[in-house]
Amino acid sequence: MRIQILLLGFLMLLATRGMATPRLEPIVNEVPFSVHNGLVIVEAKIKDNIPVRVTLATGAEHSIMDPALLEKYKLSASYAADGPVTGRNDKTYTFTAVNGVRVGESKSRDLNMRFGSMASLSKMVGQEIFAALGADFFEGQIVQLDFNKKVIRFVDKTPTDLIGSDDSNATSRRIVLRMAPKPDEPFRKSFLVPLVKGVQFNGQKANLLLDTGVATSIAFSSSVAKKMGLTVPTENGRMEKIIVRFESQEMTDVPAWVYAKGSSADEMLGKYGAVAGSLFLQDFVVIFDYKKGLIILERP
Repeated sequence: MRIQILLLGFLMLLATRGMATPRLEPIVNEVPFSVHNGLVIVEAKIKDNIPVRVTLATGAEHSIMDPALLEKYKLSASYAADGPVTGRNDKTYTFTAVNGVRVGESKSRDLNMRFGSMASLSKMVGQEIFAALGADFFEGQIVQLDFNKKVIRFVDKTPTDLIGSDDSNATSRRIVLRMAPKPDEPFRKSFLVPLVKGVQFNGQKANLLLDTGVATSIAFSSSVAKKMGLTVPTENGRMEKIIVRFESQEMTDVPAWVYAKGSSADEMLGKYGAVAGSLFLQDFVVIFDYKKGLIILERP
């Protein structure tokens, strides 16, 4: 379903505007990335030194790996229970254990990557995409995506001048958001994702997930779109222009995509209600602080 919303999101490609880079010190690691049809593609390493290409999905709770590549990279499949085991209608998922996953000199992670085909992505990008790295990879890290310079930076801490500045001009360009707490699920490990509660769209409040793994501006589920008074299409999707308000800051004429009720994209969005994808985020220099649960959007 994530792949399908990626494909639909390609209809909404927007022009990238120039962006100013906020002051970030100290820089731990800086890695170049490319953007293909709205997707952030970066070189990574698995097993500490084997190079692969991945896409970054900041809003996906779990990293996804293409099972068609298991043999090539000498990986094996396993399965596990997804939730409590009762003996009746237990849910399972299939995964592969991938050790030593890192981007540049970032923290090395041992991940249980769930299975999902990357074939369509690989075809569109024109190169093999091994996986989509999600919040389980970013856990406890602070990353900055600079779409102007096309680099991702891993930093030790969020600079205090980006949070507590008295510079009114800087404050007007900056939006600081707090991630909603991760769910407390005793039978499964959960991960913090950049989900923001209470964002206003055309005056109506809804939750918003910020996900670089979705090639769209803002996308709404049919239920949230209906609540906002927008027309829900009977098939595919339609473009709208909306007003978005983050606390005291308002953005007008923001492109948004409304999906048909019952579509696979609509079902995926139903968990969160609304998603801001890479085509929205590319207008900012973005910091995802998975340590403190903060998101900082810096405008030019």
